[in-house]
Amino acid sequence: MPLQILIISDNESFTTYLGELLQEAGHATRCVAQEKEAFPAIRRQKPDLIILALEASKIVPLAIEHRVQTPSGPRSVPVIVISECLRLEAELLQVFDFIGKPLDVKRLLDDVAAVALRKSVPCQDQELEPRLASAFSRHILSHSGLHFDQRNRPALTRGLLKRMSALRLTDFKEYLQYLKEHGEDRHELQKLLQFLTVGETYFYRYPAHFEVLKERFADPPPCAAPIRIWSAGCSTGEEPYSIAMTLMEALPDWRQRDIRIIATDINNRSLKRAREGVYSPWSMRITTPEQSRRYFRRVGESYLIRDEVKQLVQFSHLNLSIPCREPVCDELQELDAIFCRNVLIYFTPETATGMLQRFSRALKPSGLLFLGHSETLLQRGLDLELRRKERSFYYVKSGLAAQPIAVPPLPPVLPVVEDTDALTEEQLRLAAAWLSKQTPWHPPVPPTEPLPAAPCTPLDDAQLLQGARELFDREEFEPALELLELVLARRPDLPDALVLKGFILAGKGALEQALETSDRVLALNDLLPEAYFLKGVLLDAADRLDEAAREYRKALLLNHDFIMPRYHMGRLHLRQGRLAEGAREIRNSIKILSRCDEEDTVPFSGGLTRAVCMLQLQNTLARVA
Repeated sequence: MPLQILIISDNESFTTYLGELLQEAGHATRCVAQEKEAFPAIRRQKPDLIILALEASKIVPLAIEHRVQTPSGPRSVPVIVISECLRLEAELLQVFDFIGKPLDVKRLLDDVAAVALRKSVPCQDQELEPRLASAFSRHILSHSGLHFDQRNRPALTRGLLKRMSALRLTDFKEYLQYLKEHGEDRHELQKLLQFLTVGETYFYRYPAHFEVLKERFADPPPCAAPIRIWSAGCSTGEEPYSIAMTLMEALPDWRQRDIRIIATDINNRSLKRAREGVYSPWSMRITTPEQSRRYFRRVGESYLIRDEVKQLVQFSHLNLSIPCREPVCDELQELDAIFCRNVLIYFTPETATGMLQRFSRALKPSGLLFLGHSETLLQRGLDLELRRKERSFYYVKSGLAAQPIAVPPLPPVLPVVEDTDALTEEQLRLAAAWLSKQTPWHPPVPPTEPLPAAPCTPLDDAQLLQGARELFDREEFEPALELLELVLARRPDLPDALVLKGFILAGKGALEQALETSDRVLALNDLLPEAYFLKGVLLDAADRLDEAAREYRKALLLNHDFIMPRYHMGRLHLRQGRLAEGAREIRNSIKILSRCDEEDTVPFSGGLTRAVCMLQLQNTLARVA
């Protein structure tokens, strides 16, 4: 099928060559030389495909802006990028394809033919059936060592759908075949991993661990002794920079010492962010004002790591699950400490055991090992002794073969309930889809003159609660729960924090605990509509429909404009075959929603804006009206 193709290029001869090549293949082309002319041309022509061949500095912002400004919605027009700057491929994960120079003509023509066949993007709320989930898990495990089981299947599904959207593939089977065929030659596996391994973090996460590290160096080693610490799974850099700042506080003579923090990760985009060292206020949420002033430079709303901190950290790409053959591996020995927090969950128990043995060998006697709070070291025979600090734990290498240690069990990680009909799961998937279409954050260019540091104050309970809501909307349940626990430690009977905790427990499949939490909230405040809504959702999921309807009605009696219980009520009517009543509730939801601002977030919808939620309501109504 012939396509209308818009070529955006600042190279006239290359533009002419592309135009002739594509016209010979039967397609109609139009060329734009100036990037500022691109969007007027897109709106006028409404092309089927855009080919970008600009200077490297212009490609990224233009590709991002395209996702927002295309007339029929984000990512509605596929983009192929052609550039000699190969590093851009790791940044442009939402484009249809990235082709380096010299141009691979066959690949370009194959891409154009594929665009002609793939006219739509996948539905972002479709389910990944267990058989295919297992097939993807086996392939990813065999080629990267990362393990995605039933517990983290939602994260796997979200990552797959993001890459499928970029490639305009609507079927999981089709994408699995593409992944097998192009995992290496088109770097598809690496692109997928960028969506599967992004970890949410912030400075001084798990403060007790950094207190332990600081105490270890309270009695400084000889000045000639090198200090080596490994941050394994460093994500966007907050952890290794926190380690560096802790050592700078513990060692007044740190400038005269040989200190190196070796930070590794499998995600190249995260490493790029880490090297840039530019962070939002959200990453600074438990950083003290003194730490902010001493180690960061404030530029607008961003915080830039100072060079004296940066110089202590060395970032490298490393896959922990494969034999270590990278140059950085030579430095991973005689280590004073290893931080590997919330990383083992990505690996099989057998692989995790091998990694722990490797960590033990890499530590010097009395070296420290820090794991995530949900990861316990249950293996026997390792010369690592369990220690506790406040509500955290860590391990110390004894230098002797350790006897079996009785490890007190930590609270288990709750499983995710599969194939439920609860709307919360559907809405959370929609929220993830919506968030994937937003403009990615990019660091601003620092001004030549530093701005004065703005005061940074510790976040109060209201700010922590708001942060937890934002994390919940992004489906980042664990960090949201961490913030809520901080609030509840000080105010254990705060209804707003408890009700959000109840929704998180429900999303994790802990329905009984969530129901107990909703009852506790109602005992504290029986006029809180969100608590009745939570209870209604839980009863709805348990097929106790009449009881669920009563809870939804109570929520609406207290707040007539509360969209989500009204929407749930409508869906409940539809499930019971009461089409007229269901359609009425959906129409009422649309009327109420029409009074909201376009970009308002709908409470307890999974982070949906008014516009996205309106579309969901209208689609539901269209199926029954």
